Amino acid sequence: MTRRDMLAALAAGAAPWPFPSAATNQWTSLQPDGFAAPVPALTFDGARLESGLPLGGLGTGYMTLEGSGKLGFSSIYNELVPPKRIFADWLVIQSGTRHVPLSAARISYWGHFPVADLNAEFSELPLSAGLRAFSPFIVGDAAVSNTPAALFELELRNTSDRDLPLTLALHFPAPPSGASLAARGEGLTERNTVEVTLPARHSRRVRFAVAWHAPSWRDSGGEAHVNRYAQRFAGAAEAADRALGNYDAWLRRVLAWQSAVYGTALPEWLRDALIQSLYSLAKNSVWIARTRKDEWWGDNGWFTHSESHTGCPIVETMVCRQHGHFPLLFFFPELEETTLDAFRHFQIADGEVPFSFGQPTSMRDPRYHCQHPLNSGQYAQMVHRLWARSGDRARLQHFYESARRAIRYQYSLDDCGCGLVHEQPHARPGEAWPANQFYDVWPWHGVSAYVAGTWLATLSAGKALAEAVGDAEFQAECAARLARAQQAYDSRLWTGSYYRLWDDTANGKTSEVCLANQMMGEWCARVAGLPGVLPAARVTAVLDTLERLNLRATSYGLINAVTPDGRPFDSGFGPGDHARNIFVGENLCAAMTFLYHGRRDTGLEIAKRMYEAMAVKTRSPWNQRCLLNGQTGLPQWGDDYYSNLVIWTLPAALDRESVARFELPARMIAAAR
Repeated sequence: MTRRDMLAALAAGAAPWPFPSAATNQWTSLQPDGFAAPVPALTFDGARLESGLPLGGLGTGYMTLEGSGKLGFSSIYNELVPPKRIFADWLVIQSGTRHVPLSAARISYWGHFPVADLNAEFSELPLSAGLRAFSPFIVGDAAVSNTPAALFELELRNTSDRDLPLTLALHFPAPPSGASLAARGEGLTERNTVEVTLPARHSRRVRFAVAWHAPSWRDSGGEAHVNRYAQRFAGAAEAADRALGNYDAWLRRVLAWQSAVYGTALPEWLRDALIQSLYSLAKNSVWIARTRKDEWWGDNGWFTHSESHTGCPIVETMVCRQHGHFPLLFFFPELEETTLDAFRHFQIADGEVPFSFGQPTSMRDPRYHCQHPLNSGQYAQMVHRLWARSGDRARLQHFYESARRAIRYQYSLDDCGCGLVHEQPHARPGEAWPANQFYDVWPWHGVSAYVAGTWLATLSAGKALAEAVGDAEFQAECAARLARAQQAYDSRLWTGSYYRLWDDTANGKTSEVCLANQMMGEWCARVAGLPGVLPAARVTAVLDTLERLNLRATSYGLINAVTPDGRPFDSGFGPGDHARNIFVGENLCAAMTFLYHGRRDTGLEIAKRMYEAMAVKTRSPWNQRCLLNGQTGLPQWGDDYYSNLVIWTLPAALDRESVARFELPARMIAAAR
């Protein structure tokens, strides 16, 4: 018997591995294997888990490990949109004439992305099992996180008084032509089987890795691409060998950065939300290599994140990126730079920055004049965030001229010379789309609190960028325009207790709707470390109104829009419209505006309600929705949404800090080293 077997034998009868038993579908405290202290957790009855955790990393593709124990969806062979539906057994345990899949067991499931921990009880065999599966997603280490592999450790526990001989058979998706898959492990045969004999009342651990390699693919625009990982690994066998050889080191690093989050004093639900939210980088990312001299991107390749490969496949929707790019900014700034450089590359002569790079997976079909009242200014804000976070003057100089042109492009969207960017809905009368702002099936008119407010933050960012490079002329230009725009904003939109949704002076119409995230511009400024763009007294009054109206209108966060007397507003565009529902990413920004202005309890309550609606009520921490139903909290629209990654700025808002001074990511990276 090996030392590992002896240790496992001694552990037989102790608390289940990899995590102890716990009540399901409610917050609990666990001390799982590999953690020095208890951690807050949601464990699930596998049979009731809505969606499984994805095993994958940055631009590698992924496989979901479902609560049933089966593999669910897969994109490991570049099946991005839609991901391939597998829902098949990958582990079958043979004992005599019996062939029992993992899915036949009763499973308790705890996920902490990128790790899935399962405990399984079999009724057909005198056997219980623990499983830990993970991919090497390591903050601060893009190269390791770009390994196309999943690692597994299985503890088999004989619950009988007799020896139990078993054969483990592994089944993973067969590779198509041009791709490969390889599994490696102690005792693993070429047929991907392992022979194990368990002594009576003893247990044994089995460890293996599976890797895939699908180097080239064509996007929906017909362009051929090479995955970045293909420059790191010659094939699946090399990736599997590397993964297995680094099992202990990589797992230790993953659990170390997670421990840095779990060890904070943040609320338990928020610690969980931060870790789980990063799954989106596995499900929605593409990282292509530079393989030819005629490609404009650099040797580090080009990284993109889809709005949602499963819900709304558009490559790098700017308005979603405005919310969701923060983990890339914090943990992989070199990849953030590649994405911003692509927007810079596709900027056209008048300064307009595109809405996206293409859809559903096309990367070189940029789309213009879609949500254009927001895109170019948000790009400039992201350039400022990169500068504020990195302090890298070379990056600032590289992007500055482009950001200045983007801001000046937006001057052309002021229809009446008032100093504000106007709504530019292209929807025909009676139709919802395209509204050309983030609430894209709900047309607004004239100037709106949301779009015009975001413009105030853009001018503030432009002023800061100009000051940083010593461009006194543009600094003065932005300052003058900002002062004028602030005056117009107040005179046209202030109702006395909040900012009205929109004012269309030219046509003599207004909307007195109270939007939950009407102070988006204030959040944009605060998160970037810029002065607030709205008067303090106005902000206080708006927060009072939102708490009185939008918060009371639902039990699950903030209703996006209410009438002045607090009733959910019906936009007239069907039950799935934005107005009467809950826009998760947007209302996280509203929650943080409460936090930045000292309203800690209310801000946390708003965010907690939304996260628990997804993670607890719907049991889907690894399929976070865009819209929740305002009355039930159940999913309304959109799977796996990019914008929900804005949760990564909430701890900064709690401390009333900006992205430049937010310390938790640096602590996580240091722990992961």
